Amino acid sequence: MPSPYLVLGRAVKAWGLKGEVKVQPSADSIAIVAGSATVYLRGAGGDLTEYVVERVRPVGSAWLLQFQGVGTIEQAERLVDRELLIPRSAAPTLPEGTYYHADLIGLKVVTEEGRELGRIAEILETGANDVYVVHSEGSEWLLPATREVVRRIDLAGEIMVVHLLKGMIEAEAV
Repeated sequence: MPSPYLVLGRAVKAWGLKGEVKVQPSADSIAIVAGSATVYLRGAGGDLTEYVVERVRPVGSAWLLQFQGVGTIEQAERLVDRELLIPRSAAPTLPEGTYYHADLIGLKVVTEEGRELGRIAEILETGANDVYVVHSEGSEWLLPATREVVRRIDLAGEIMVVHLLKGMIEAEAV
């Protein structure tokens, strides 16, 4: 069952002297944050603190966020290494057959024949299609996120069924 919160990224550093925070996104679009006035930051202990977003702007592949009440570099530094979340109810509804990256991370990946390959550890965004990085004990596979490869995604069952194309994974590795 998906979490009631959607992870959008992680605060990686304080930016400038006026309290901005640089966030490395794990979400597909900055528009999700820009459209939400309230976000939550999750600390190491799992506690959630609510913040009002005053401004969001892109910087390279990251985002800069200015929060209400955070006006100094020292205040911003206290937010580093925290996850940025929004309530799932505030996230835009996705079209059928599309998923938030946060919902796919951790899914067990199995072949159509029932062989377990591992779990999705990361999603790489490329120009053509996303690529799922699947980790297992001592192994890593890169699977293209295409209809030809991904046959079924069951979020409730936490599983993704894939069809391996010839030569995609060495037979002895599976």
